[in-house]
Amino acid sequence: MRFSNLFRFIQHIGNMGAASGKKRVAYAFANILIMALGVLCAVGVKVLAGHMDESFGMLIACVVGIIICGLLALLCFLQGFVAQIALVIIAGIGMFHREERGGNIIAFLIALLTTVGLIVALVIFLQMT
Repeated sequence: MRFSNLFRFIQHIGNMGAASGKKRVAYAFANILIMALGVLCAVGVKVLAGHMDESFGMLIACVVGIIICGLLALLCFLQGFVAQIALVIIAGIGMFHREERGGNIIAFLIALLTTVGLIVALVIFLQMT
């Protein structure tokens, strides 16, 4: 990962901290989309792994695709997951501000439920493979 991507990710976390309660709900959904993209790339790895035995050209294409999809899956999953955990903490702290309590509660619940759901889905997925 390039350092510019790391700085963008840190800036994303900082933007979530500076946002209002209602804007944090949008960040929760954006983090869900990033995690969903990571899951989609992981499914791509699984599909490509199933087609590796068709021909030599397909083997090379699948290996390249697996490397690209695997790296993207890891990058998206980690960034979305870490950002969602950070949002749980940020929205949890933000619930103490009376004027932004509603949006922070919604963002907190969305972030917490998707984080727990992702962990449960990951455990189920790892047991299946």
